[in-house]
Amino acid sequence: MKKILSLLLALPALFAEAVLGAQIGGQRDVYFDVPLSNFSVRAFSGGTYIGPALFPVVPVEKQSGVYPTITLADWLRRPQSTVRAPKTSPRRVQFSTSSDSYNCINYALSGDNSYEDLANADRSMMLRRNTAGVVVQQLALDMEVRIASKVTSITNLGSGVVLASGSRWSNYSNSNPIADIRTGHAFIRGRTGIRANTLVFDYDTVEVLRTHPVILDLFKYTEGGFVTDQQLREVFKVQNILVADAIMENNLEGAASSITNVWGNIALLAYIEGAAAAPETATFGLGFRWTPEGIAPAMQARTYPDPDPGKKAEVVEVGMYQDEKIIAKDLSYLVSTTL
Repeated sequence: MKKILSLLLALPALFAEAVLGAQIGGQRDVYFDVPLSNFSVRAFSGGTYIGPALFPVVPVEKQSGVYPTITLADWLRRPQSTVRAPKTSPRRVQFSTSSDSYNCINYALSGDNSYEDLANADRSMMLRRNTAGVVVQQLALDMEVRIASKVTSITNLGSGVVLASGSRWSNYSNSNPIADIRTGHAFIRGRTGIRANTLVFDYDTVEVLRTHPVILDLFKYTEGGFVTDQQLREVFKVQNILVADAIMENNLEGAASSITNVWGNIALLAYIEGAAAAPETATFGLGFRWTPEGIAPAMQARTYPDPDPGKKAEVVEVGMYQDEKIIAKDLSYLVSTTL
């Protein structure tokens, strides 16, 4: 008899029969694990990763496809006239369209637990959660690195500047971060007519900014001698500040450790539509996500026996089909090597 995993956890007496024993048609069942999936989805949405906030997820019906784009000049062009004479049709707006494409790649990882360990009913859920947690952490880190690689290269963006050593924001005497971000605002608005609403700083950069004299001078009586996130939003004229503090190990297991910041020292100014984003929305980037019929939704866990019966192990798998795309590069401006 097929038993879902939540039932197994509720009925320890049946555990050995379902996980270690009975087979159907010569193969063990694959379980869509609801409690474990809830845990893995929460784990993926938490933590220190800001990539999903830069690339809001939009669902798509096919694994690959195209989405329309409107020529920027047509978007901003003033119509010749909006006046309609009696008994005449309104003037029709003429604009050119193009398209770009997406391709949702299957990103997935798995871990395993031995049947001997799972047979200890008191530890079974903890073991599954630990395994799912490691899998989700590594999937989330991989996504963060993909997004950071895209958006920290000026060639992929609307424009930007690489600060020389004398004008980096750690040089309190000669730098002016407010002026540098003001230049970014002017670029985005001048190109699109839209005002940027989001700033991304890496952790080290934002900590330097909190005590930068140019900013502190605007808040002379700031308690503690540093500015708050709200004050930074006021200074840089954005609604959202995202702090990118993800780190990663660069070397393979067994080699000397080499831990670095995923984002480097940057300040990324952009317009992000957020929860209302759609393929036809004016926003910096999107995460196109495909959910095939019959496959577990993104970042939800499924468990199944290892194909090699001799291993006596259960596999915990988590994955998603996604493509992160910059869809409006002129809605971005990068200040690189801030420190």
